[in-house]
Amino acid sequence: MAQRSFKHVTVTLWSIAILATSVVSAVAAQAADVDTKSHAAVKPATLEWSRLTTTQRQALQPLASSWPSLSEVQKKKWITLSHNYASLTPANQQKLHQRMVEWAALTPKQRTLARLNFSQTQQVTPEDKAERWEIYQSLTPEQKKALAASVPKLPLAPKVAKPATPTRVTSIVRPASAALAASAPR
Repeated sequence: MAQRSFKHVTVTLWSIAILATSVVSAVAAQAADVDTKSHAAVKPATLEWSRLTTTQRQALQPLASSWPSLSEVQKKKWITLSHNYASLTPANQQKLHQRMVEWAALTPKQRTLARLNFSQTQQVTPEDKAERWEIYQSLTPEQKKALAASVPKLPLAPKVAKPATPTRVTSIVRPASAALAASAPR
């Protein structure tokens, strides 16, 4: 167990961090056995902040200032998440609001990376997660700092090589007098 590589622990650290940040959302989604058909039928007019219910506005309060700039798809996802807000404990409501603020502050690139990391953590067994967490906990504070600093930056898309010199397609244009001379009968 102590033989695990530093890089392996780095990946594990990020996996655990992403898993921890998404637990509240996952638990909330499972706890609310909500009919998804009713959420798909949300009309664009009801997506305006002023037309949301009091409960929805309370649940989505951290997003109030950025609500007009969200896309229709994003608004529908946040509204779906808000349906079980009232059933959460006050501590979980506060945690959900904190996570909403953190998520809204991420750039699209960071969100994509977070989704990628989350999907990777879903593939790790609970036993392996526990083992990795135990390894991380056994590190000294200096090792934890070094580990955090050594996290590799993952590319989000493959780099595409640009052609060295652009190719130009040109057509030959004849002067009008030359065109007339060529088409004249002889």
